[in-house]
Amino acid sequence: MASSVMKQYLKQMYLLADATDRVVPSQLANVLGVNPATVSKMVRKLSNQGWVKFEHYGRVYLTCEGKKLGKTLVEHSEVLEQFFNIIRVEDDSMWNETNDLEFYISPNLIQKIEILTQYFHQDTSRIQSFNRFCSQ
Repeated sequence: MASSVMKQYLKQMYLLADATDRVVPSQLANVLGVNPATVSKMVRKLSNQGWVKFEHYGRVYLTCEGKKLGKTLVEHSEVLEQFFNIIRVEDDSMWNETNDLEFYISPNLIQKIEILTQYFHQDTSRIQSFNRFCSQ
């Protein structure tokens, strides 16, 4: 089971990976705002879980499982962003809200939010009705 911090690293690694699934640890440290030693420690933990392959000289590659989990985490983030758009969370705070929640909520809850989002998008009058209700 991936911790919230592991999920954060895997998502960013998935977003940073090149065509060979290679991730540059210094780029990851920069994006996450941590030092390279912290990245090295986490990469070893992720390697022990089978999500990355760690080689000498800073070579880090996502495994098939790591790539799959990273992709899922990005998709979860997109579901939350769509949901926040429907409930009219301001763009300025949407990113913060998504980052605050996305690694802590269960896949089951993400699935329910996705279904609700699909429900609203199937008939945009539902969104309009919801907006009217919120304005009361």
